[in-house]
Amino acid sequence: MISPAEAARLKNLELIARTIVEGFLIGLHRSPFQGFSVEFSEYRPYQPGHSLDQIDWRVFARTNRLYVRRYEEETNLQAYLLIDTSGSMRYPTTAAPKKLDYALFLSAALAYLLIQQRDAVGLYLFDERIRQYLPARARQTWLRRLFQALEPYRDASPEKAPTLLPQALHQIADRLKRRSLLILLSDFFLAEEDPEPLLQAIARLRLAGHDLLLIRIWDEKTEKYFQLPTEPLHLLSAEDAHQVKIHPIELAPLYQTYITTYEEKLRRFCLGLKIDYLPIDLGTSFFVPLYQYLLKRARLL
Repeated sequence: MISPAEAARLKNLELIARTIVEGFLIGLHRSPFQGFSVEFSEYRPYQPGHSLDQIDWRVFARTNRLYVRRYEEETNLQAYLLIDTSGSMRYPTTAAPKKLDYALFLSAALAYLLIQQRDAVGLYLFDERIRQYLPARARQTWLRRLFQALEPYRDASPEKAPTLLPQALHQIADRLKRRSLLILLSDFFLAEEDPEPLLQAIARLRLAGHDLLLIRIWDEKTEKYFQLPTEPLHLLSAEDAHQVKIHPIELAPLYQTYITTYEEKLRRFCLGLKIDYLPIDLGTSFFVPLYQYLLKRARLL
């Protein structure tokens, strides 16, 4: 399957999305994971109550199973991709892909997969506020519009845009009128130290009836394990003008304590509300989050 670094070298998101999804489907068939088929995009199992006229008898002849063809206007699911585009998502500045690039590639693949499944997909891009919104649509032609919205953020230069994740999620909650699957892609780094406002915003979405898949994208080496050079460093904030001189060896234990506590609190919170939470490193294969999405979708239908 195409790696995140290989995806970063391709020219456009449509090509990236198609390549990722095709590799993913091949990987499903070659792996021990069973229960999904490329036919899911066009058929669903026959259930009592379906008209016999809807049965595809050619598929029955090949598989000895009853399937009904799904029609273009059918939508089983409404999903929104919520993408954090703040300054911290433009890290690392000297390597590819950035966290935001990974989020864009994965979002493009998810959109491709959703629409192939005849599901409706919409989009929110945000940092300190909502920057762009596209409503959920299930038409194949809608996919190009989604790619056009995502493309300008590829390989985005550092921008001092703060993360106001709780505020953005409350704004999104105000807009959502129909129960949806919300896939949030962020590094979950906050402008404030206290995570409670974020947890309250997530809880509001969950208690409103939405299903959530939270995907935390980060560079684990530096952002989780704090593996930095041992000499004194000047750290520059990705989201404001703040900078600080540090001694990594001295700061590492304090940082590790904070990040471990925050991560565990977020994980336990999601477990309590039956929210899927998936932290992934920048080098993680796209197979992992895509398979997590399929498991999530299978439970919802």
